[in-house]
This record gives sequence, structure tokens and C-alpha cells, in this order.
Amino acid sequence: MPVLFLLASLGAINGFILSIYLLLKKQRGITDVYFSGLIFSLSVRIGKSVFFYFDRDVDQLILQIGLSACLFIGPFFYLFLKSLESGSLKATKGDQAILLLLFFSIITVGIIWPYRAQPEIWNTYIVQGIYVIWSAFFLLGLYSSRTIVITAFKSFKQLGNRERYILGIIISTAFITVTYQFALFVKGFTYIWGAIAFSASFYYLGIRTLINKKSLTPKAEHNSPLPNGNALFRQIEELMISQKPYTKKGLKLEELAKMNNMSRHLLSRVLNEQFEGGFARYINTHRVNEAKNLIKVRHELSLEGIGFEAGFSSKSAFFEAFRKITNQTPSAFKQSQSALKEA
Repeated sequence: MPVLFLLASLGAINGFILSIYLLLKKQRGITDVYFSGLIFSLSVRIGKSVFFYFDRDVDQLILQIGLSACLFIGPFFYLFLKSLESGSLKATKGDQAILLLLFFSIITVGIIWPYRAQPEIWNTYIVQGIYVIWSAFFLLGLYSSRTIVITAFKSFKQLGNRERYILGIIISTAFITVTYQFALFVKGFTYIWGAIAFSASFYYLGIRTLINKKSLTPKAEHNSPLPNGNALFRQIEELMISQKPYTKKGLKLEELAKMNNMSRHLLSRVLNEQFEGGFARYINTHRVNEAKNLIKVRHELSLEGIGFEAGFSSKSAFFEAFRKITNQTPSAFKQSQSALKEA
């Protein structure tokens, strides 16, 4: 028992220290704040679990605090991964609203139905509601980081050190989340394993960070090239060739990102790294190439009609893009094709 208590409590104690450090350090970003919130929420929940597991007569206020912390595990996990993916430097108003709503909700519930007076309400409706919110935001976090997860399943070697570190955080949080969900809904399952998993994960990630001499909080790293950028660009190219989404007038970055199962930020980053000119020039290049093919085979179409068929919204946009990319006008290109045929 003493060894089990030590293993279970070590992570919670050090988690408190780390979360305070991340929150108070001078050069902190929004990812540090969200990561601090995630670790702090987990530490409070783990601490409550350890106290209750080894002392069933623990003060019920501690139980209320520990259960209240569960409400923030999923949201902080989601906001942390979303900030990494989007490269946000500051919290958005929407993110702030989520946290404030949850904070005031749990405070209000705690005042109206304190655990000491209403334990039966907490152990049924309130706890189940908290765990549903935890799970929902955890799934949102997985969705926001789906590129890393999918890449790990397809080819783990394509992940760089940063992506593997993030994947480690995802797996650790997933294990703890599943453990506590099982403990709530499966009779006889103990959540002490979640506490031990947190300690093990905490020290694994910490030691790995120290060995690699990296920051405890993974960064968006806009300036560092994607380790799997070539593979992602090939994926985009295959879709462009097979489905020709560029023929849709007004195609937006968000639409193409969704078709490629990527975030808007990731798609933009891949194109900026792999294709000079970014999204706009990339789409126009495909449209111009499509127009060139149409000029060769669709002789019944006017040049304006060919531009519309290729995805351009106007004749002027078509002519301007064609001239920039090929250094000649569509008319000149058409004449050159006619000359080749006559020759």
C-alpha cells in the first residue's frame, strides 16, 4: 500500500508544481496556459482519487473540488491541441467564453448543491454530466489533432520528435480519460490506475523532454519544416488530380482542407512550404493547366468559356492568372497549338 500510494501521488504533486511553473514563467504563450490548465486539472482530480482511495473518510469538500476539476480536463485538452494546430498566440473570445461558462456553472452548482449536503446528487446527475462534458471535449481534441493520429497509424516513422511528443500527451490523456470513464460506469473497476498512469506518463514525458533538451510545452513551430510535408503534399496533389476541386469557382482554403482531412492551418503550411506562392497560386496553377488541356481538346469553347470550365470566376481573372503563370496570354497559347497542328 505505501508503494502504491507513493506511485499514485507523485504525479499529482509534481503536476501541481509544473502547472504553476508554466503559468508563471516569463515567456509563456497561450499553449503554455492551456497545458498548465490541463496538468493542473488532472493533478487535482488525481489528488482527489488518491485521497479517497486510501481514506474513505476524506473531507467531502475535497471530493467536490476533485470532481469539479474533471469538468476542465476535456476543455483544456481540446484548447491545448487546437492552439497547437492553429498556432494561436492569444486566447480567442470563444475559448474564453467556454472556460468562463464552465467555471461559473460549476461554482453555481457547488453553491446550490454542495457535496457535503447533497452527495447523492453529485454522485449521479452532476458527476455524469461532468464526465459527458469531459468526454465530448476530449473527442473534439482528438479531432483537432487528427492529422498526427492518422499519420501515426499509417506510418509512425513520418512523425517528428515534436509530433511524437504531442502524441504521447494524447495517448496519456486518452488512457486517463478511459480509465476514469470505466471507473464511473463499470462496477468494480478502480480509477487508481488512472492516477498511476498519470504519474508514469508525467515522468516519461518529462524525462523525454529533458533528454531532447526541448521545452516542456510543444510549440506551433511555424518556422520549422513539417517532417511529413512531402507526403502531405503528395496527398493533396492526388486529390487535385482525381477530383479536380479547383474547377469549383471560389474554392476556399477551408473547403480543400476538409477534403484532405486537414486543418486550415496545416494545409496552408504544407502549401507554403511545398509550393511557392501558397494556396492562391497553387489553385490557379492547376486551373491554368486545366485550361491549357481544354484549349487543346475543346475547340468549340471560347477562351472565356474555357476559363469558366477551369474554375475561374471571370475572364479577367483567367487572363491575368494565365499570363502570370505561363508568361503568355491564352490567345497566344491557343495560336501556338494551332501552329503545331498545321506543322
